[in-house]
Amino acid sequence: MSKPEPVTAEKPGAAPANSNASIPCPLCGAPAGFYAKHPEAELYRCPSCTHCFTRIDTVKLEEYHENYFYEDHQRWFEHPNFRLFDRIAATIPQGASILDAGCGRGDMLRHFRKIRPDLKLTGVDLSANKDEDGIKYHQADLLTMKIEETFDVVVSLAVIEHVIDVRIFIDRLRQFTKPGGAIVIMTLNDDSLLYRLARAGRAVGVPLAFNRVYSRHHLNHFTRKSLRGVLERSGLKIESDIVHNAPMAAIDIPVKTLPVELGLLAALWWVFIFGDLTGTSFLQTIFCRNPA
Repeated sequence: MSKPEPVTAEKPGAAPANSNASIPCPLCGAPAGFYAKHPEAELYRCPSCTHCFTRIDTVKLEEYHENYFYEDHQRWFEHPNFRLFDRIAATIPQGASILDAGCGRGDMLRHFRKIRPDLKLTGVDLSANKDEDGIKYHQADLLTMKIEETFDVVVSLAVIEHVIDVRIFIDRLRQFTKPGGAIVIMTLNDDSLLYRLARAGRAVGVPLAFNRVYSRHHLNHFTRKSLRGVLERSGLKIESDIVHNAPMAAIDIPVKTLPVELGLLAALWWVFIFGDLTGTSFLQTIFCRNPA
């Protein structure tokens, strides 16, 4: 994952600390108004592109320390989304070079190595990974690292929601992609049934789900419209997109009492089922082309 940049008043989503005025949307630049007060920050929503984001001068940014994958989000990283990995792999041409931008522990790259040994695999992350058979790793910040090689396919899973300047991040993905190459981005879906129920729960005085999905862990909450819009404005050609869920075992439940946790997991299972049936699943993945 890319490390959050220091907060300054010039950063997207920033405003004077005591200001109640609208602030520029970090995606389209249109005026965005105050949306909701979260226990950890203030949320704004853009009426033009529908994007929801955290006003960054109201939040303590999450730190990506060396134990991040094992302590902060243990379930997520213990249960990789192999189904999504397979769907991405099926779109990659024979012998292509791949960059996993924000590769974490390298789970997708190792899966690709197993099912697609023809691919040339590279990963970059703030965390350190040792090179493996057929996989090369870089410990670096994608936003500042020197571009010494470009790739046929650049994949970025669950990263873009963490970055302050989304447009710069997308531009960096383009710079690492060969002309005519592919870019695959996965993030959360603010249009999903889970997000809708979280907002409805807060409206009737039950904010548990809302506080979880809109936590400081994510600075950006993309609707399908806002994600497609910022990618197209960045010069990418969208070829297809899908909505889908994460593995149930990967979901962190913010309670410690076992009966309550089991009850919430059961409810979440039904939300995921109905999300799949109605096309309002929790995650969205978009497949783009970097024009030649």
